[in-house]
Amino acid sequence: MASAGIDDVRDWILGRHPERDSLAPDENLIESRLVDSLSFVELVYAIEAASGVEIDFDSIDIQDFQTLSAIEKAFFVTA
Repeated sequence: MASAGIDDVRDWILGRHPERDSLAPDENLIESRLVDSLSFVELVYAIEAASGVEIDFDSIDIQDFQTLSAIEKAFFVTA
């Protein structure tokens, strides 16, 4: 079950791509060009706003941002 926060991130991505009406949890956001180098920083801020977690730009692991599933696991799942 997806958290409300990851739904906010999905909505943010889909809002930037009105031609899309859905986004699979395992779709690679970078390879599919849904997130590019210009929108990546905005994505980080959207994740911070939705999760309440501050992301350190100096220690970013790009793998944590490639899919909605990876974002959810890295920033929304609490142990």
